[in-house]
Amino acid sequence: MSVATSDSPWRVLAETALRAKHWQDAIDVIRPQLEKVPTDAQAWVFLGEALEHIDDYGSAWACYDRGWILDPPAAWAPRVFERLRGHEDDPITPWVSQLLEVPPVRVMGAILAKNEASQIQRCIEALKPAVDDVVVVDTGSTDDTVAIARGAGATVIEVEWQNDFGAARRAADQVLGDTGWVLWVDADEFLNVEDVHVPRIVAGLYDKWDPPMLLRFVQVNHLGERIEPNYDTTRMYPLGRGLSWLGRIHEQIGFLNGPQPMQRGVARIRVDHWGYERDVMVQRDKYARNIRLLREWTKDEPNNAAAWGFLGRDLFISGKVEEAVDALYRAEANAMNDKTYGRIVEVRAVLCEALVRLKRLDEARVVAERAVASDPQHPSGWYWQAQVALLQADERINRAVESARQAQAVAPTYRGLVSFSPEIPMFLAPVVEADALKMQGRLHEAWQKYSGAARVKPDHAGVQQQLNRLRIEAERILQEPFKLPPQGIKPVK
Repeated sequence: MSVATSDSPWRVLAETALRAKHWQDAIDVIRPQLEKVPTDAQAWVFLGEALEHIDDYGSAWACYDRGWILDPPAAWAPRVFERLRGHEDDPITPWVSQLLEVPPVRVMGAILAKNEASQIQRCIEALKPAVDDVVVVDTGSTDDTVAIARGAGATVIEVEWQNDFGAARRAADQVLGDTGWVLWVDADEFLNVEDVHVPRIVAGLYDKWDPPMLLRFVQVNHLGERIEPNYDTTRMYPLGRGLSWLGRIHEQIGFLNGPQPMQRGVARIRVDHWGYERDVMVQRDKYARNIRLLREWTKDEPNNAAAWGFLGRDLFISGKVEEAVDALYRAEANAMNDKTYGRIVEVRAVLCEALVRLKRLDEARVVAERAVASDPQHPSGWYWQAQVALLQADERINRAVESARQAQAVAPTYRGLVSFSPEIPMFLAPVVEADALKMQGRLHEAWQKYSGAARVKPDHAGVQQQLNRLRIEAERILQEPFKLPPQGIKPVK
């Protein structure tokens, strides 16, 4: 994949032209880059910016849309599309239309289902505009799932459930064929209507890539009042390249004939999903089922990093933290011998969280250090390194408070041979306690301790400085109006 680094010659020229507001010069630089590399998300965004400034709003909208398709986490997108709202149907300049064209590629839709009568039709109807045909793999429904799916126009394959999600998905391979692409969704996932054009676009863009491109979509998880996008779910891949589903549960796309080179990308194919809400998971007994199947997988393949990683994650989610730690350490060890395993950063993040939960902070610090060393671009390793450092600092500050108080408590009753400085209980220990209390944000208690120390040594510059700082901070707090944070927007189901 070609990536535009910050020092790419075309990018330097484009940014220079955009900053100088030389819009046509920018277009002249960006256009040949996109003719050569049509998957360059940043080039599409730059082109959209230039076109917007010459009032070619329809073309700008289309270019921004292509850039967002290729970089769905982009923070700029909501703001830009709100600004251009109303121009989405404006005409597109012919040369821009030509630049946006992609080869037509057959795209199939596939759904794995069991007892999904309440939502299978909605799932199919949402998917149909984006694909050429829909295949449903049913694993033994006892409700009307099969009849509803056929009535909605899907081809239904009925298979016997064998406690193996990978095998169930592979049952669709012959029906899907060996040309084009396939997009898999689950029956409780509903394709966003704004993205129905995306599967065919990305299939056309990546169809001839070698090694083959596997694409993640955006699973928009609705968790009560929260909405959390997940960008690590790989569900779209080219047919006829030897790829299919591997793994008993939390199945992954891979080569059936053993590891081979592949590429991974992400596309703005958003699906709304409510299946991870805790009530749904408990109602369907998904936690227990997942753990049962994962234990079977680890018995079948004891050296499989993915099996142990998923088992550790699901054990942690279900509250079995000690067992989770053991499984996650096994996953980490196995991953050292499996260079194709791509989720080690997740394993280490969950392992850090589990170790913190168990108050095994020294272990968590070491794991976080390994996470940062192996993937310094991923935020989770840095986060857990910071979190553990903060917790350990808090532990030490608590110890400082307790030790300073103990020094003051034992001094009056000490009758031993070795004498001690009378400043320890009268001045030094109270100042240490005050310093520690201030670090914890316990400002009123710190003020009282500093004030007591000041009565012992009124001219001590350090104590007076701390009292002045606390006084200034208190005055600043009192002057600033107290405001609650704004209420979040509630998701609409």
